[in-house]
Amino acid sequence: MLSQAIHNQNSILGAALQGQGARVDAIQNNIANAETPRFTARRVDFEAALSDAISNWKKTGNLDLSKARPTTSFQDFGTRIRLDGNNVDIEREMVALFTQSVRYDVMVNSVLHNSRMLNTVLSGR
Repeated sequence: MLSQAIHNQNSILGAALQGQGARVDAIQNNIANAETPRFTARRVDFEAALSDAISNWKKTGNLDLSKARPTTSFQDFGTRIRLDGNNVDIEREMVALFTQSVRYDVMVNSVLHNSRMLNTVLSGR
């Protein structure tokens, strides 16, 4: 039972890591295209779908992460930042990249912690 709980938790963290990875890719793409005329920044959403999967798991006991996938959309701030039509705000993107890096590190550390905990249980220490 404990191993199943840890497996489910690691599956959720894995899905979250995929979402964070997709978000970092989008941010890096935005930064790389900061000087490209008419480029529209992208953003990645995954939290709502992941939250729905977790809520369903709590209700039914069945963890289904098949719909908890990141989705990419265009980021519209209402107005273009530059005259060439590019809406990438490099300062916003750099802050977002730092934030996502910290979140990613926290999730990786959570997976490592769960692995250590499972190893401790299995080794009987």
